[in-house]
Amino acid sequence: MAGPTQQPRHQAKKAGMPPRTILVCPDKFKGTLSAEEATNAISRALQHKFPDAKIIRQPLADGGEGSLDVIALSDPTFLRQGLEVTGPLRRPVTAEYLQSADGRAWIETSQACGLRHVPKPRRNPGVTTSIGVGQLIDDAVARGATAITLFLGGSATNDCGAGMAGALGYQFFSDRPNDFIPTGDSLQWVRRVDAQAVSPELKRVRFTAVYDVDNPLLGPNGASYIYATQKGATPEQLPELEQNMQHFADQLLEWTGIAPHSTPGAGAAGGLAAGAMAFLKADLRPGTDVIFEAVGFDDLLSGVDLVVTGEGQLDEQTLHGKLVSGVGQRAKAAGVPRVVVLCGSNHLSQEQLASIGVDAAFALLDLSSITLADAMYRPAESLETLIGVRF
Repeated sequence: MAGPTQQPRHQAKKAGMPPRTILVCPDKFKGTLSAEEATNAISRALQHKFPDAKIIRQPLADGGEGSLDVIALSDPTFLRQGLEVTGPLRRPVTAEYLQSADGRAWIETSQACGLRHVPKPRRNPGVTTSIGVGQLIDDAVARGATAITLFLGGSATNDCGAGMAGALGYQFFSDRPNDFIPTGDSLQWVRRVDAQAVSPELKRVRFTAVYDVDNPLLGPNGASYIYATQKGATPEQLPELEQNMQHFADQLLEWTGIAPHSTPGAGAAGGLAAGAMAFLKADLRPGTDVIFEAVGFDDLLSGVDLVVTGEGQLDEQTLHGKLVSGVGQRAKAAGVPRVVVLCGSNHLSQEQLASIGVDAAFALLDLSSITLADAMYRPAESLETLIGVRF
């Protein structure tokens, strides 16, 4: 006699039926809405469109900017620690990190060395530094942190984490007697690394470096050639920045035995991920995995028949570890019938969207009724308009 049939996790729906349970889980819309603001705007519009549906709200991040806020929302007992650190232009900036009572800390590196700290006319990844990241780490360790998660992304730097290391006591020498802290332009001069001044306490801390893109450190898809122009580099600078980083990676291999050259994710934050591997012995992890674990994302997918996620722009970077890719793949693996992305602009084909588990992408700028000014200065209202038209 046949045994009882197993009930599917997601019941099939008849075509045309409105969704019963919707999970709203966007990333930030960079420069306009935080992930929480986007979640609230999308949820309002969907509730109006589908009044009988259950709406589950969960702001998300990809391990880059905005990750700290998502972690803070996951547990209100986490403390925000604020301090003044050295910014990417070596001027003071104010930065925050999170700390828990059980010795964990979460640091968003862009708080210390992010592009937001550098006016556009002064952006140049050859001269910017990640010193402030090391200062945040040092403060967290002094406050008792034994496990530190570094959220990478949004950096103004291309220094392979040398600035971070310098702030933690690592010394870099060229062929001259005085030590210096290298930047993207001066990585080429490093001939020796000395760790004698590094605090023994640092070695007792477990580090996880969380990348928001899976690009390697070097090569045509690496940190310099893919991201340095976004940080102010000219096309003429790229070969030199690449050559400098190649030299530094070779030095790290000789000094530590760790080869970050082609490791997926090592190119995140201008090679800060590679520096974390070498100087902090950090484990590298995809940002979506870490964020999904923190918020219990897989459990949230249970019984959901529509997932609505989103971010500012869909492009080739989306396919390299960005949030939309992670959400689509997790949702499809869990059997969610439909995954929809809302965005400002979409540069991906339907085939590319399907490859990451996305059924449809609706862009603000594809609507004739929404102008670029609307999308930038009335983003919440524009999202609600988009949902009213497309759903």
